[in-house]
Amino acid sequence: MEDIPPVRPRPTGLMRLLVRAPVLLYRVGLGGLLGGNTLLLTTTGRRSGRPRVVPLDYREEGGAFYLIPEQSTHSSWYRNVIAHPEVEVQVGWKRLAGVATPVTDPQEKAHVLRLFADRSASLAERYYGIPRNASDEDLLALAPQRAVVAVRPRSA
Repeated sequence: MEDIPPVRPRPTGLMRLLVRAPVLLYRVGLGGLLGGNTLLLTTTGRRSGRPRVVPLDYREEGGAFYLIPEQSTHSSWYRNVIAHPEVEVQVGWKRLAGVATPVTDPQEKAHVLRLFADRSASLAERYYGIPRNASDEDLLALAPQRAVVAVRPRSA
């Protein structure tokens, strides 16, 4: 696994509680109120083997959910996905089983970075290190420095 340094440090204290709030909303049946930006990803812990749930910002295109880990390859959920690619995704009230795979193609990574930047340039810059007004060439150059995961529905 390629080691890519994190863009931001892990949240601690009160910020960690705020980041985890969507999990609570989903668990009490109010996940559908979060809108179209947050999903819950359930992975299998690489050491414990227990289910791990994390709320993540996503973009959907072509039947795939694209995710960018803030801590890059240091994110726990990313390392869990590498060890156990079978995952569950919950968006609103809809759940589906999927397979998570790291995106390795630089062109596809650059396209996903563009999807995140187009949605919100300020958040993309703050959380994923995508510069505002980045050109396609800038994103292509940035692609090797960012981890991107695609979650596709599992074939029956």
